[in-house]
Amino acid sequence: MAGSLILPLLAAALCAQPPSRTVTFADLPPGIARRFNPGSFDSRVDQIERDTDRREREGELDHLIYYVLESQRFTLLPRIEPSRSARQVVEQRSVPLPVRERFEAFLMALARQSSREDPRMRYYAGLLSITQRSPAYLEKEYRRAMRSLWDKEVLRLQHVHETRGHNPDARLEANFTVWSGLSALKGLVPETAIRRVLIVGPGLSAPRAAEIDSHAPQSLQPYAAADALIGLGLARRGQLNIDCADINPRVIDFITAFGTGKRRLDLNAGHGDAGFEQYIRELGAAMGKRTGAVLTVDSDVAERVRAGKLNILTSRWEEQYDLAIATNVLVYFNREELTLAVTNIAAMLRPGGYLLHNEVRPELEGVAAPAGLEKVLTRTVRVAKQTDAFAIYRLK
Repeated sequence: MAGSLILPLLAAALCAQPPSRTVTFADLPPGIARRFNPGSFDSRVDQIERDTDRREREGELDHLIYYVLESQRFTLLPRIEPSRSARQVVEQRSVPLPVRERFEAFLMALARQSSREDPRMRYYAGLLSITQRSPAYLEKEYRRAMRSLWDKEVLRLQHVHETRGHNPDARLEANFTVWSGLSALKGLVPETAIRRVLIVGPGLSAPRAAEIDSHAPQSLQPYAAADALIGLGLARRGQLNIDCADINPRVIDFITAFGTGKRRLDLNAGHGDAGFEQYIRELGAAMGKRTGAVLTVDSDVAERVRAGKLNILTSRWEEQYDLAIATNVLVYFNREELTLAVTNIAAMLRPGGYLLHNEVRPELEGVAAPAGLEKVLTRTVRVAKQTDAFAIYRLK
């Protein structure tokens, strides 16, 4: 009888969210604390929380708008390229008729019973209340999303990411950057043993590109990171535990349900150089089974991944990790927010633990040292048809 209770209790312990708390001024290291006003720190934290909620919502609505413009899952109307549409609405100051027609088609599709069978339509339907399912609401969000896209891709304004919505999308390509960084770490410190990993903002793959919008939104990074760590010999199966911190409840729900579900991931990626394509071919070999582009993650790996809501700017978990991973996350933070994020990540590392990220910019250099992090390595990586970069820091 006692033995029959062990596995359920173990599973519950693995799935339970780590205890968290809001950061206070007293938590800041001296080199960081001097950058903030102690009298207004708590109110600033509250404001960041409100801003984060708004930006998380706007980021998801951005993807809804991109989907409505491009997908042909719900209509056969011609696709509309978002960047071109952004130019039209900014220059003409009106919503083009083809965009309005797509809005009408999308709303009609949402009302149909059959749309509930499409995982991506269910996902986007969950973003809109009944009163928000109107052309007027979609047009309002369309104007905002197109203005943001115009600023980013046409005007190429500096620091535009620091004010726009938090993009929930998590591209497969970012995991090659993580694998590259971990490979470099293995080469530098072969004896490295990773048992506990923190992933900040694993995200949920909801690509707007019409040719890959058929599979359900999924969070891939925790399992790709496990595959890399085990495959490179940095971690052992049965000893590796991964905690995922995200602000998006849909990300948390996916990861929480994944370990007891079908444990299926769809590996869709663009073409690239030989190294990237080899990575894609071999992805999953250390912790699952591949059938073409479909990966089924082994249960003993999937069950050791858990997720919880955590705003890395304002909160931290009372845990210590051997490794923290943050890709395509730090780019959204201004200097003040970056300071808080790096400080909170450092506080969750054990002495000698590592931070791996892909946001290489001067502001981060001025934050890392006061937070107790020393740089180990920075390197550029060719990913698909673009380049990325990773940086590795070690907590002193």
